[in-house]
Amino acid sequence: MKKAYIVNLSYGTWKNQIWFMGGDEDENSEAFDKAKKLLPDISKDCKNSNEFFQRTCVHFESRGFLRIQK
Repeated sequence: MKKAYIVNLSYGTWKNQIWFMGGDEDENSEAFDKAKKLLPDISKDCKNSNEFFQRTCVHFESRGFLRIQK
């Protein structure tokens, strides 16, 4: 079974919400929460909000979460 996962991003004054699709198992929810906790480290090296957005997508996709358009 699949489930939607949502992350709210913020970089300076820019804000966005990204939706991902992943498994419905507890392990997936835990993996998503762990991935979210790493976002501050990702944002530190970004030059702008576009780079942060792109790196965030890659970050979650590399952990098995597919980005979906909502």
